Amino acid sequence: MPRYFFDIMDSTQSVPDEAGLDCRDLDEAHRQARTLIVDAMTGPEATRIDWCAWRVEVRDEARSLLFTVPFPHPHA
Repeated sequence: MPRYFFDIMDSTQSVPDEAGLDCRDLDEAHRQARTLIVDAMTGPEATRIDWCAWRVEVRDEARSLLFTVPFPHPHA
């Protein structure tokens, strides 16, 4: 199974994924990225962060960028 890396970042900060996750395919990697976003936005510090500029960059084993999943904008 291929390994994918999920780096979480905005324009000034980055949280690199050092371990990665094994996923069957790109669809599963996309679901994992969305799960990371939900987890981050519902964590204990979530209300203190402006998520508008944040994204998850999904990379392959060679660390090549495959796709980006932006954090959703909160409803006003």
